[in-house]
Amino acid sequence: MKQKAFGIRGAPTESELDLNIRFALHNVHCAVEDIIQLFRIPVFDLSRPVNPRWDMKDMLAHLVAWHESFAKNLVLLAKGEPPDPPRGSLGEVNREGVLRLRGQSIDQLIRRFRKAQKLIEAHALDERIVIIPYRKPGTSYTRLQHLDVVAHHIRGHFWEMLRKSLENPDRAAE
Repeated sequence: MKQKAFGIRGAPTESELDLNIRFALHNVHCAVEDIIQLFRIPVFDLSRPVNPRWDMKDMLAHLVAWHESFAKNLVLLAKGEPPDPPRGSLGEVNREGVLRLRGQSIDQLIRRFRKAQKLIEAHALDERIVIIPYRKPGTSYTRLQHLDVVAHHIRGHFWEMLRKSLENPDRAAE
């Protein structure tokens, strides 16, 4: 659920924006932890296909790659340095991220996911960061918009993986 707080003129005040960002940051944190908990279920089949290209582990690698990109750009912007968003089409960026992390173990991917989340939490409230690029070429977002996009992205894949994990394997082959 997206929460909006608005001042008298209809635009959020600084403290209301801070509250909205904190709320969105909490949503991202919960989404990350929900994904991690899926991978902690003993019977969770890591090799089960989620889509024609990726299995469950690949999907985690995909999420980690994007989370690390977001964290890296927040850190760079907080230092006053230019951001370095992923370049290429969405398909190219997704494929490269998964391939780059495919050799990592589940525990390594989870550690990386949590490390990126901690960096995001450490910098998401930095008011000097106004716009964060998502991908080049592509859209750039405010801190609040970016957090909302990230939470939505992670939650979408969470439900996709959960549905696939609960599917009857015989039916999935049909």
